[in-house]
Amino acid sequence: MSKIGTFFDENGYYLAKSVFSSDEINSLEAEFDRIVDQLEQPDDDDPNHSGVISTRNVQQYSGLWLTALLHNGFLDIVEQFIGPDIVLNHSTLFEKRKTTAETPFKMHQDWSYLPTQQNTMIAGMIHVSEATEETGCLRVYPGSHKHGRMETSKATDDAFHDKFPFEGAVPIEAEPGDVTFFDYFIVHGSMSNRSEKSRKVVIARMLSGKDRKEDIYQFSENLVLRGWNHHTTAATARKTVVKPE
Repeated sequence: MSKIGTFFDENGYYLAKSVFSSDEINSLEAEFDRIVDQLEQPDDDDPNHSGVISTRNVQQYSGLWLTALLHNGFLDIVEQFIGPDIVLNHSTLFEKRKTTAETPFKMHQDWSYLPTQQNTMIAGMIHVSEATEETGCLRVYPGSHKHGRMETSKATDDAFHDKFPFEGAVPIEAEPGDVTFFDYFIVHGSMSNRSEKSRKVVIARMLSGKDRKEDIYQFSENLVLRGWNHHTTAATARKTVVKPE
């Protein structure tokens, strides 16, 4: 196993520096801002109430962001964690702006939102702007992924947050072009943005092509970023799959 893979296996996360060049990330930030502008049009049906603007599937807005998800440097690192068959479940854009309200994303595990049969799901958080403690950067409990599936581990479960408070978590500060990869079992969250600067990230959630969602009818892009999806069928290849009665 590589040093990167060993670190990820031991800690449940890995901060990869300068995966995207400054020129690449500048272009991606311009597209990021264009997506946000489109989201803030008057007919937007998901208005911003918490200082956070978000949307799924940046690749449905921008061809440039699709190329980012297919970036060889990005996928070479993903391959060290889940193997050569890499399937995109979905991507999510987040812009966290300054807010005077308390709007943290409380500590949680991701598995309970999108469980897979072999637990290969990871996230790749592409940092479009600087991430600092002041802007509400990602915070993690290193090694907590070794607990596996913990029940009542969603961000809405107050008892879980009491067990894993923000104060005990490690902040992951990053520069534009860096990528933070993390296991879907690791306990993580983020505090409110207290800075005048926005924190901009795009998160790609990916699983091995040999794995599959426990609920195959749950939303999934199923875009093969590298290699092969061993479970695709005519039914799951449709954009909308209707669960049989």
